[in-house]
Amino acid sequence: MTDDIEFHPPLAGQTVLVVDDVGVVRKAVFRFLSEAGYRVFEAASAGEALEVLSTARPPVQLVITDVVMPEVNGVDLVRLIREDWAGTRVIYMSAYPAEVLVQEGLSHPNVVFLAKPFTRDELIAKVQEAMREPRRNGEESRQTGRPTS
Repeated sequence: MTDDIEFHPPLAGQTVLVVDDVGVVRKAVFRFLSEAGYRVFEAASAGEALEVLSTARPPVQLVITDVVMPEVNGVDLVRLIREDWAGTRVIYMSAYPAEVLVQEGLSHPNVVFLAKPFTRDELIAKVQEAMREPRRNGEESRQTGRPTS
């Protein structure tokens, strides 16, 4: 199915932060993106993510965050990110059905979303798509996936 997907190597300095409280998911995304040529940071919580964003060099261009996490969920994390890094691109990911995501605050229809489980090719295609999007100060410009289980 992915035979018609054309992947392009990342541009120099394309940096991604992966935020997920589940280590195996975080490590898989880290590995997939690193192998594809991205500079990747990882965080297990919102606090760690904000710390990485404060210190990462080069600066993080894209945050991939799980929606449902303990303490601070992905939606609230993105609100915090927007306060200091307004132009950072975001991909939300989750295995939960749409009803749960709405309860977590992900109700904006125009977000970039990646449903778990996903393949390496689906992840890289979504990242490339997000990197092509113009930087926004608010929510992402269009829906690129449906929050489904």
